[in-house]
Amino acid sequence: MLPPPAITTRFDVVTQEVSSPPFRWSLLAVRDTNRLLETITPERFEADGRLPYWADLWASSPVLAGHLRKRPGLAGKVLLELGCGLGLAGIAAAQAGATVVMTDYEEDALEFARFNAAANLDSGELSRVTFRCMDWRNAEIPERFDIIMGADIAYERRNFEPLLCLVRRLLRPGGTFLLTDPDRDIGRDFIRLAGSAGFSVSEHSLSVNHRGRDLTVIQIGRAHV
Repeated sequence: MLPPPAITTRFDVVTQEVSSPPFRWSLLAVRDTNRLLETITPERFEADGRLPYWADLWASSPVLAGHLRKRPGLAGKVLLELGCGLGLAGIAAAQAGATVVMTDYEEDALEFARFNAAANLDSGELSRVTFRCMDWRNAEIPERFDIIMGADIAYERRNFEPLLCLVRRLLRPGGTFLLTDPDRDIGRDFIRLAGSAGFSVSEHSLSVNHRGRDLTVIQIGRAHV
């Protein structure tokens, strides 16, 4: 399956084989994400601190994907993914039987996510996936969701309150906010804020190997509002 010209004419791409045993996926990605940084002008960064975080496959993403494939009861659930990036976690959720809305702030990310979803999902799974450009600070989504999820999205304090407000507004009663994070100090601060904001937080530590180094990923689940 060839990527669309809109991707190949603007990016130097590579196909990555990604696994969270026993599951495997094939993802189209940017070959050298450092080169994308050179395209960010000072004016653009000053406007909203915009950096191409979406182009990296962060360690939290395959962990979230593997968790979703193993998680019971996803069939028939409606999920919202925040910061979908290359689309891995949303793909895994669709494979597990969920209806998925993948969102990202960057249109480029959604272009890659669309391609990767089409490359990894069968027609029935793909029919349950939609894509939307969304800013957490000003999101106009009328639906509510059984699960809201994100991989490595709690990395800037300025986004803590908008993120929690969004989850509170869009999560159905009894729903779950599922977050994977590589156990950074700032991620810990977000966990504490979520607890003080009325969410019930449950953590599960997993040891994963990513790019030759071990790290711990915290999963925040059963966060009910």
